[in-house]
Amino acid sequence: MTILDRNLPEPSFIDRDPDAVVLELITQFQSLTGRALYPAQVERILVDVIAYRESLLREGIQDAAKLNLVRFSRAPMLDYIGENIGVTRLLPRAANTLLRFNLNAAITPLVLPIGTAVASGNVVFLTTENTTIPANISTIDVPAACSVVGIIGNGFAIGQINNLVNVVAGIDIVSVNNITQSADGIEYEDDEQLRERIVLAPESFTNAGSIGAYKFHARSANQNIIDVAIHSPIGGQVDIYPLTKTGLPSTIIKDQVLEKCAAETVRPLCDTVFVKDPINQTFTIDAQLTIYDTADAAIALNAANIAINNFVATSNVTLGKDIVRTQIIDVLHGYGVYKVDLISPAADIQLDVMAWANCTNINITIAGVANG
Repeated sequence: MTILDRNLPEPSFIDRDPDAVVLELITQFQSLTGRALYPAQVERILVDVIAYRESLLREGIQDAAKLNLVRFSRAPMLDYIGENIGVTRLLPRAANTLLRFNLNAAITPLVLPIGTAVASGNVVFLTTENTTIPANISTIDVPAACSVVGIIGNGFAIGQINNLVNVVAGIDIVSVNNITQSADGIEYEDDEQLRERIVLAPESFTNAGSIGAYKFHARSANQNIIDVAIHSPIGGQVDIYPLTKTGLPSTIIKDQVLEKCAAETVRPLCDTVFVKDPINQTFTIDAQLTIYDTADAAIALNAANIAINNFVATSNVTLGKDIVRTQIIDVLHGYGVYKVDLISPAADIQLDVMAWANCTNINITIAGVANG
């Protein structure tokens, strides 16, 4: 929960009622000319045009004023608000993978240079370090990153990245392919995540290692992180549990969080920081619906599936969110539904702060009808 979760009304910086604008213009016209203005007159058309343009201007003024409030702001004004407290939008990152080079062994050590290019179609991956190949070694694994930042390099299955683009002088490469699926490429941080970090930023001003401070620094490590739990099992130990848009964090993301939060300029002197996977609390939703005999079964079933999928999508982006049967039943109790028989989960599941409610399957069926 952050201050953004408060239910505040939208502020109104200027009157934007178009009817009031028209009335004001008519009143002013009649006052200046000393004669009545009727709807069929040419002057009334001009008044309507002027009122329309003024209404657009007033909406623009309202929008511009709202952009100064972090809750309603958007790029680029949101970036300027962040600058005031030292928060900048996280930059895109390239996808990573591990390449395996198979080669004819040499009798002397060789160096596979940084930037060796291997492609899959039009997407190119470049090795990220100079790698020494010892004598008489025919296989070497080398980390690589996509040449283009963003999500374009994600999702290449094992073996898909296998086209050696440039010949490496002095090294007889027989074949090359990726031995891990490419992942962790990401676009610019979106407005919602930047907004949440701006709100968390004041927590980082303390040097006492508050929960909010660790959350801010952890979320600043990678824009793929959507929630963070902080737990201290014993004094001086800080366990950080990041949750990403795709679920559990990769090793690369955990390393980035550790590098960010264990820095001497961030953590208190006596804190030892560990980054761990959230507890993966899997569950399934299995429900049988009884619908009214007047309801369309297909529409009722489709509405229930849409509702429960939206519920799961909004629930699994937060750590420590309990699985409550009555909430699930309430979500399913939509159009045409007379009764919900929830088979799974069989009981409420209370989660620790570092646990992730991961729904692995949804099965909604219609069991029967009722006349009410």
